[in-house]
Amino acid sequence: MDTSIAYDVVLLPDTDRAVAYRKRAADGGCSLMGVTVAAFGAWVRDLWELYGDGRAFVSRLEREALLRAACEQAVGGASLLAGAGDAGAIGLDRVAAACVAAGVGLPGFDAAVRDALQGVPAGVGALEGVTCAEAPVLRLVGGYLERLEQLGLVEPGQALALLPELLPQRPLRVLLEDAAPLTPGQEAFFSACPWMDVEVRAALGGQGPVRAPKGVRVRFAFPSGQYAWPALLADIVRDAFGEGAGSVASASTAVPPAGADVASGDGDVSGGSDGCWDGRSAGVQAAAVVVAAKDPAALFGRVAPALVRQGRAVALRGQRRFVDTAFGRAICSLRRFLDEGRAGGVSHIQGYGDIAATDVERWDRADLADWALSPFSGMTKKAAFKLDADMRADRTARRSALCARLRGDNPAFAAMERLALQLDAQAAGELEAAVRRMTNRSEAWRAEQLAALRALRRAADAAKLAGLGADAAFDQAQRLKVSVSRIVAPRGCDGAALGAPDVLVTDQGTAALLGNGSCKVCVAADLTSSAYPAADSEDASRVLLEHLGVQRVDSALARMRRAFFALEHVATDQLILERCLNDASADPTYPCVVLEEFVDCYRADSTATKDIKNPYLLPEHLQGGMLLRGEDALCANDALATEPTPVAACIEPPLTGAVSPEARSLVVLPRVLQGGQVLDEPCLSPSQIESYLECPYKWFAQRRLRLDDLDEGFGPLEMGDFAHNALHSFYKHLSDDLGEAKVTPQLLPQARKLMADVLARHKALQPHLRQSENRLIPTSQVEHRELAELERKLMDYLDFEAELLPTFTPKYLEYDVACGGAVDYAGHKLLGTADRIDVDGEGRCAIIDYKGSISGSYALGVREEGHLGKVQALIYAQVVRRTLGLEPVGALYVCYGRRKMISGAYDGRVIENAHLPNMRHKDCMCATKPFSDVLDETEEAVAAALERMLAGDIRPRPETPEACKWCPVSSCTERRG
Repeated sequence: MDTSIAYDVVLLPDTDRAVAYRKRAADGGCSLMGVTVAAFGAWVRDLWELYGDGRAFVSRLEREALLRAACEQAVGGASLLAGAGDAGAIGLDRVAAACVAAGVGLPGFDAAVRDALQGVPAGVGALEGVTCAEAPVLRLVGGYLERLEQLGLVEPGQALALLPELLPQRPLRVLLEDAAPLTPGQEAFFSACPWMDVEVRAALGGQGPVRAPKGVRVRFAFPSGQYAWPALLADIVRDAFGEGAGSVASASTAVPPAGADVASGDGDVSGGSDGCWDGRSAGVQAAAVVVAAKDPAALFGRVAPALVRQGRAVALRGQRRFVDTAFGRAICSLRRFLDEGRAGGVSHIQGYGDIAATDVERWDRADLADWALSPFSGMTKKAAFKLDADMRADRTARRSALCARLRGDNPAFAAMERLALQLDAQAAGELEAAVRRMTNRSEAWRAEQLAALRALRRAADAAKLAGLGADAAFDQAQRLKVSVSRIVAPRGCDGAALGAPDVLVTDQGTAALLGNGSCKVCVAADLTSSAYPAADSEDASRVLLEHLGVQRVDSALARMRRAFFALEHVATDQLILERCLNDASADPTYPCVVLEEFVDCYRADSTATKDIKNPYLLPEHLQGGMLLRGEDALCANDALATEPTPVAACIEPPLTGAVSPEARSLVVLPRVLQGGQVLDEPCLSPSQIESYLECPYKWFAQRRLRLDDLDEGFGPLEMGDFAHNALHSFYKHLSDDLGEAKVTPQLLPQARKLMADVLARHKALQPHLRQSENRLIPTSQVEHRELAELERKLMDYLDFEAELLPTFTPKYLEYDVACGGAVDYAGHKLLGTADRIDVDGEGRCAIIDYKGSISGSYALGVREEGHLGKVQALIYAQVVRRTLGLEPVGALYVCYGRRKMISGAYDGRVIENAHLPNMRHKDCMCATKPFSDVLDETEEAVAAALERMLAGDIRPRPETPEACKWCPVSSCTERRG
């Protein structure tokens, strides 16, 4: 048919379809001279420019920005949202935007907006059916429309309602081709233009899928998960070019059961004796293989490099979220870094001002690191990693100092800072020029970043029009998508002579526009119910529109059906339908509705369930030719190669649970003692020994491998050091300043005053300590509260201390039991520092070890269960017994935490129970044998353990479930609790 004779105007649902229509007409030799071919929205815009009142169409971004501004003004005190409340007003701008797009220009909707503005109560007049909660949305819309008129803008719906009175009434033949159901606004427009002879050709497939066209073979691909899908797709591509399907497990050669239908067009199998399939004659091919994926850009990134290495040209057409572009990630990360510092404010840590004011700001260091590692920072990777390491190692790093440092060293930072905070147009221009200069990047990459820059500019322009700031612009930009298009080809390929690519990766909508017979193989991917849900959203805007009589005319299911129908007709040879059997959580997936409907086309009874009761949800006769791939062969899946990856080297698996003989000399490294002396023989601390006894593997991971975090911490280690240092300083000043050696009930008022002074001075000292000294610096309100809670615990501990061991006096504080060297213990060298040693008048002593919390494993009684328990205090007691000549009668763990209590071991014949408050005495008392026997037994057990350690025995053997609580080896097979 010659369309130039039949119609004056041909309207398509969108611009892409209009372009595709023109191309098909040109390919078919049809003349479009004098025929307008356009998307419906573009046609209406052109008519408005010719016959309208001079106002310009408002864009979606401008609409959303103006409604957001109106909503913020209403929350700030205006009357448009009276009755909604501040909390209820939040988010109404998006509800209003959806209502405006669907309802403005319809008589019922416009009347309801007018009545709402005039204060007509909900449920009366045009507001019949509208609730009190919905009326504020209509008032917001009314205020928005008034603002539009002031700005010289118009909604497309308004223009559609006004145009019938403005258009010249001359006959016009209009064809709506490939049309979705007309919206109420479109129907009202054509009804008001009787001089237009309108024909609507509905898009095919709206009633559901049909069998594939004759000659097109249907196959199903089932990778077990996303790790297997790229490799399976590579096999499909190789198979399409006759190169074999690699390691794919295929049922393509299986013989169907006798009398069974094979999935092909019209139920017929057309093929020769050589096994080749006769496809339909193809028109102009977009590519040999077209892949329609939910996220084409991500799939392209995973398969394109391997396919290019195999000699294939691969193209991408799709969209990427603004925040997923390199520029979008960089600018959003930098804005979070800059803006969170401002929004969070600067909080002064009380007590730090005693030495110097220290302002600690709230911001995420990862944001600046993400920007620094981006191509837009102008920094080398080495410099970016150094910046990241410096920030992570220093909790006092200030945002303002970092910004000043970067401004001085990095011109790119200054431009991006202005753009991120002020939406500076000059900075945007500088960045655009910088992108164009990045000739080391591909042209496609540069085009993508320039598109992202333009998207941010559009959002910025809309925000400025509405009088909003950068927050609104970035909120809008983060919801935008930018078009991405690129092609990669093997080296040496002549780009000018390339023609159609071998493989095109795109989305379903773009693939559906390619036209019938535009590729050899079409792969419809990600056909799961989660990727393509059939349910329509039922939100507040939809409910309000239905109350006003604006019904939904199209559905998600109908759109899916139309797209799938088009995909069925794209291929000439094969239609391959892919669904991963398992999702990222290893849970089974389910097919989307259209895939189920398509399968039903090949079933005798679509209501039966027995024939599809299998993992593939396919009847047996459709399982012939299935393409399967598992995730077990991770290396092969990642390589996407036709042949198994050649073995580069054979490496024996590492020993688990043991250190190799040649490395056993490194189990314990040499120590450098005070004065610089190097001690070559094994030398350990009581805490190391205790850790090994808890679990050898935990000791190896924590103490020998030292799997420490790179970030300066604020946790048990830092809090424990702070508390230990504060208690040591307290007792030192108690003796020096007050002339007292121990806290007594009578001394509590003075002790509390002294402790408060000690805590203030220690807090003030923290910023001036080295990071390696485990300084305690809070940087958030939560951490401030944790520090304040620790201070309260230490103050409350004084009351408990006044009752503890009244006949003993603290004599040795932070006592180095080896006096700068090393002492003998359990046949080896030992060094360490005891927190406190209390001594009575008869030469007896008790070892005190401070703890933030204690559990049942600290008590001597656990030995009755076959466990050695905690030994740190007992080791110190034995060493003190030898070096100081004192008689140990207690090895105690004293908790200064929320619950003040004591555990450990003590000689019940010497220390009274009343002198050890909050202690489970039956679990800790040694009354049946001398306390020295407990110390000797402990040393013997430690000696045996150290022999195992030095022999390389690091098998995981957690003594109790508690040992696994803080173990960094989360995958340990012996993990308990």
